[in-house]
Amino acid sequence: MKWLVRSVLTLIALIALAILVLLLVPTERVAQLAADRFAETTGRNLTFGGPVKATLWPRLGVRAEAVEVANAEWSNEGPMLTAETLEVGIALGSLFGGDVQIKSLTVDGAKLVLERLADGRANWEFAARTGVNRATGQPEPDTSRGVSIESAVLTGADITWIDHGAEARVRLRAVDLETALRDLDSPVRATGSALLEGQAISMEVSAEAARPLLDGALTPVAMTLRSGETALRLDGRVDLDPPSFEGRIEATSSDRFRIARLFDVEVPELPQGLGREIVALKSAITLAPGGTLHLRDMVVELDRNRMTGALDIDPTVERPRIVGTLAAETLELDGLSRREQGGETVLVSETGWGRETIDVSGLFAADGELTFSSGPIIMGDVTLDELRARITVDRGRMVATLQPLLAYGGTVTGDIILNGRGGLSSRVDLQLSGLQMQPFLTAFADFDRIVGQADMAINVLGVGETMQALVESLDGTASFRLGRGEMLGLDIGGMVRTLDLGYRGEGQKTIFDGVSGSFEIEEGIARGEDLSLTAEYLTVRGAGRVSLGAQTIRYRLLPTLRRGEDGSGITVPILIEGPWADPRIRPDLEYIARQRAEAEREELEARARAEAEEARDRAEAAARQKLAEELDVEAETLDSRGAVEDAIKERVEEELLDLLLGR
Repeated sequence: MKWLVRSVLTLIALIALAILVLLLVPTERVAQLAADRFAETTGRNLTFGGPVKATLWPRLGVRAEAVEVANAEWSNEGPMLTAETLEVGIALGSLFGGDVQIKSLTVDGAKLVLERLADGRANWEFAARTGVNRATGQPEPDTSRGVSIESAVLTGADITWIDHGAEARVRLRAVDLETALRDLDSPVRATGSALLEGQAISMEVSAEAARPLLDGALTPVAMTLRSGETALRLDGRVDLDPPSFEGRIEATSSDRFRIARLFDVEVPELPQGLGREIVALKSAITLAPGGTLHLRDMVVELDRNRMTGALDIDPTVERPRIVGTLAAETLELDGLSRREQGGETVLVSETGWGRETIDVSGLFAADGELTFSSGPIIMGDVTLDELRARITVDRGRMVATLQPLLAYGGTVTGDIILNGRGGLSSRVDLQLSGLQMQPFLTAFADFDRIVGQADMAINVLGVGETMQALVESLDGTASFRLGRGEMLGLDIGGMVRTLDLGYRGEGQKTIFDGVSGSFEIEEGIARGEDLSLTAEYLTVRGAGRVSLGAQTIRYRLLPTLRRGEDGSGITVPILIEGPWADPRIRPDLEYIARQRAEAEREELEARARAEAEEARDRAEAAARQKLAEELDVEAETLDSRGAVEDAIKERVEEELLDLLLGR
């Protein structure tokens, strides 16, 4: 029992002695020695503007105020680090030799400036100073004591990041950070939070060890970042010089990556089905030393849609450049169309074409080339069976080349161009082959009167900030050709035979063998003069115009009901007029009256011309007979102007001879 009492008394004596030594240590002198050692090691000045005191409670250690670390010589941003207070708590055993065991390291009210020049130099890169034995010229052995930190806490800090090469400046306020470092070869973990432009962010980082990270070796690291409704996790190997990473990334956001706006990255408004509610990404990721980013085995979830693919991103150029492939088994894009609304889409409103300004700012966010493929695409009432396309974007101009699009029993190939430079313009140059017209026109134009398979060609250019303005400005051409089919709601043959309006409406139809036509489009008005429809005992010609902006039609059909093989028959014009979703169809009796009046007028004019010609012929015959009698020739010989001139000449010559010869 005595040995235990003696042991306790000895320990108490040693602790008392350590405390006495700590109280008697000249802390100002120790601080100066620490500052000198720091300057010798890093090449930067360390100063203490306030008192440096030894502490007994709550930790045995040292407290310093107004701490300042000088910045790099080339910086104009002031000190690299300032702190209101610096407290170091050490383990009691550290006073008696061995490794330095720091129980706590607390920095309060710090202001830290991290700065990188365009040439790559950074202010956190300190000059390495190696001790050298002056006598031998050889490096002195490292006799420094090992250091472990049980807890390091940064509270209320202000951190500014400046990248002169990227012309970026980011400031974090209210930064709280906590970490621990047993030694440089042990795992390290850090957690923290901050405010970025008033938005709260939190972070967790863990590394396998600090030493390989500081030595520039690839080191296993995991990081989680959260801000608002956005979360990002990286798990892989990282190198700090130059910054590089390989591993995996997981990211989710239900606030459209709101944090990206703080870095002047505008995320455009996304429609339903393309990320309006949630965006999620899982992928293998590589950040190359040159700054390029590479995603492989990528899975992207946009609302309820899922896509796979790979991307290569180069953010080091004027605008980020993206090259890659994306594929989807199916896509639901109801945000681009409304169900049970007769084909209405975001481009078509209830009263016509959409009048909201079309946002094309996303075309300027990045350049690149994307190959896209998908199975069925559902957009409300519109369904596309399969899509393969190549999309390129260059300085705000997008070209989508369909390779091809399969829909409604046919194929669509060609280019769709959106150009946001200097205002929005768009060109559509498409070839449509084998389309089933009734479901196609119902989905896109709310028009279900045509049944048949068609080939079409469209080449139009429009300019405007809204869909209405684009359509009203369209210039170009369009043509179509249908095989055998039906025109619903109108029996042209019956209407021609009876002049009865009852041959239109539900249950009526015209069966045709073929229909073709073409249009010249100018300022949103499509004019056609060559519509042709052929059917048994019926031929139809047509001409008129379609106002694309107002969605109205005025078209006149001239059907001829043939009576026999010679093609003769009766023709009764039919006028199609009104909104194209519900046009009025009727015999054009006014046109018939005008045609009859025109025919009568032409008949009267022809009769008058005939009578005038007959009178002229009689007058000419009388004049010829009289002239023949005077010239003493037969009237029949004066059948031309030349004959008359020759007869007069001969008569004059004979009279001159008679006069000269005295006959």
